[in-house]
Amino acid sequence: MKLTSYLIFNGQAEEAANFYAGILGGKVENLCRYDGMPPQSGMPEVPEDLKQKIMHGCILFPGGSMSVADTLPGDERTFGKGGHMLTLHCDSIAQTEEVYARLCEGAQHIPCELAGVFWAKRYAEVVDRYGVLWALMYEEV
Repeated sequence: MKLTSYLIFNGQAEEAANFYAGILGGKVENLCRYDGMPPQSGMPEVPEDLKQKIMHGCILFPGGSMSVADTLPGDERTFGKGGHMLTLHCDSIAQTEEVYARLCEGAQHIPCELAGVFWAKRYAEVVDRYGVLWALMYEEV
């Protein structure tokens, strides 16, 4: 069994995918745009301004993957009020500090500054520029 996250954006999926791929040391693959979707019975035509938006994309990075997409008009999504969290277990203190600094660029909110805590050598929570809540953790094994 494998669990992966799928983040739905309101027009920023490609930008977010590139941002996350850069932070996580990964690459964006399988970007499918709405203009490549074959016509389907009962489905409305995709508006011109959305045809280049992302219907599905995948970010592959060491240790995992995540998928992204953009919504269609009338289906605006938000990431809520902290009812979700992506937890990233880092390999070192230096990596944790680097990822934290990058996620903090343009962050909407930093609920928990990076620090040592009783359960981990380093821990932080960041609501990034797209409204996604991340928990960063380094636990020395």
